Amino acid sequence: MSGRIVTFGEALATTEVDDTGVLGPASVAGAELNTAVGLARLGHDVTWASRLGDDAFAGLVRETLRAEGIDDRFVVPAPGEQTGLIVKQRREGDDIRSEHYRATSAASRLRSDDLSAAMLEGAAWLHATCITPALGAGPKGLFENVLHEASMRGIPISLDANHRPQLMTEDELRAVIDDWLDVVDTFFCNEDEARVLTGTTSTDAAIGALARRGPRVVVVKLGGRGAMAGDAGGRRFTPASVVAPPTHPVGAGDAFAAAWISCTLRGYTVDAALPVSAWCAARVVADPRDHGGFPRRAELDAFEAAQREQTEAGR
Repeated sequence: MSGRIVTFGEALATTEVDDTGVLGPASVAGAELNTAVGLARLGHDVTWASRLGDDAFAGLVRETLRAEGIDDRFVVPAPGEQTGLIVKQRREGDDIRSEHYRATSAASRLRSDDLSAAMLEGAAWLHATCITPALGAGPKGLFENVLHEASMRGIPISLDANHRPQLMTEDELRAVIDDWLDVVDTFFCNEDEARVLTGTTSTDAAIGALARRGPRVVVVKLGGRGAMAGDAGGRRFTPASVVAPPTHPVGAGDAFAAAWISCTLRGYTVDAALPVSAWCAARVVADPRDHGGFPRRAELDAFEAAQREQTEAGR
């Protein structure tokens, strides 16, 4: 459907500890991998690349990729190396404490030349996040090489700021964005990231400042309030979609990105893509797993059909 989509980055195993200190079953996480899952479920041909060891968690990652139909030909094998881990603990209300164990993971040892240019052959889209350059010098070099190669080939690029303060300072985030924003088709960030990057708390002004630096579209995710997008046609807003009581915010932005990329490749306008992306994000927020709530194409088609019926009934 509309060509192959490529993404790359870190895979993490994740588990949650309950009130008694017992660990639950492990699942797979990672921003780029989450987005790959979302795109594959929406019917797209997706390639995800990284570096994986041969521990039990790496096996779980491989099983997830196979189950979702994601191409893993460009995953670099790293025998003896380990997969990063996130341990989560739910505290009061929606407060979730996350402890990350990733400093010596296989993905943190990615090198600038680990992924061949063949990965981008025939690609219709490249999706990246700023988590990868935050992992270290090697991953940063890889990030730069892949984005440069994609831009030279004329492949549209989406970039999600996805700032991780424990990995990257605000100055380092600004430096990465300064270097690469001019080659990006679609740029995603949240309100805090927009403020860090532009120095303004006005979402409208931040979108304008970022858009003037090159992206065709800038999307600012507003959490429980929705999202705003800006392009040459002006600003558009969509309220947050609610499909069930929210239980877990992790993965919502990755789902939003997956739906947005899918909509763009299917020729949707910004106005049409916003509510679809918000609905996909809400599906993930309502599910305790990082990508368990990602919808299938048939579910999204049903949502869109219901929206059309509602619009027609209101006329």
